[in-house]
Amino acid sequence: MEYLLLFLPIVILILCLLLLQKRDLSSERISSVVLNMASGKNDSANTADQNRRHQRAKRGPLARLYLLVRDKNSKSSQDIAKLLLRAGVRGENSVEVFRFTRLIAALSLGALALLFVTFAQEISISVPLKIMIVIVAGLVGFYLPTILMINNAQKRRDEIKAGIPDMLDLMVICIQGGLSLEPALARVASEISFSYKVLSEEITSLNVELSYLGDRFQAYQNLQERVDLPEIKSLASMMYQSEKLGTPLSVAFNTLAAETRTERMSFAEKKAGALSSKLTVPMILFFVPAMFVVIMGPPILQLINM
Repeated sequence: MEYLLLFLPIVILILCLLLLQKRDLSSERISSVVLNMASGKNDSANTADQNRRHQRAKRGPLARLYLLVRDKNSKSSQDIAKLLLRAGVRGENSVEVFRFTRLIAALSLGALALLFVTFAQEISISVPLKIMIVIVAGLVGFYLPTILMINNAQKRRDEIKAGIPDMLDLMVICIQGGLSLEPALARVASEISFSYKVLSEEITSLNVELSYLGDRFQAYQNLQERVDLPEIKSLASMMYQSEKLGTPLSVAFNTLAAETRTERMSFAEKKAGALSSKLTVPMILFFVPAMFVVIMGPPILQLINM
């Protein structure tokens, strides 16, 4: 029975973490998610429904927990929403799911550690150490979803940064071929969907927002919030200024593509220059002792035999 109790928190933790795994979104799914998020910002009916839910929650014993999970106006909720956007987790209730997952993960790992220190009779552990193990396990479970989201956000940043030069070259070809901005974005997103899937999703989201939002500047600003990259910020500012001032998009895209490739080459040269200093410690620890043994081993053996 105790083994079943040990596996139960693990199953609950895995199920909660699966809720926050990034999914491959099609263009139709991205369109619906973006439109729901855009319309939800100014929807008074949703606000009234949330107020009614808050009033109902105040009557129950879990009111504080409910309000903590449902609170969207606090600074921590805004930071969580921004982190989830950058990690590719989108949805109307993503913040609530993340808060609930973090709470369940903390309780699950804490319960797992408690069961372990309770039923592990072969290991003699003092009571203060048992309490510390349970607390540390709960803290690990609480911060584990945040670490996973930060890791996913960094992976998305790296993949988007790798595909920006190719995307800019394709944009130049499409615009010089006579396409306007929205059809060019749609065509480029379709072309790079296999090689740079994350960048294709972001371009599709931008295209949907440009088509349906009244303020085009808000669409570019949303792109900068979703992707925290200097290249994306330059791209969004360039497209907005080109539309506002009437400058040719092909020239602007050509200039930005050249700057991006130059920056990539300088970054590669910088990493190559730092390679020699990074190899110093491994060579001292691994290669030098092996060379010393190979060179000095035979003479030492001959002296021992003499």
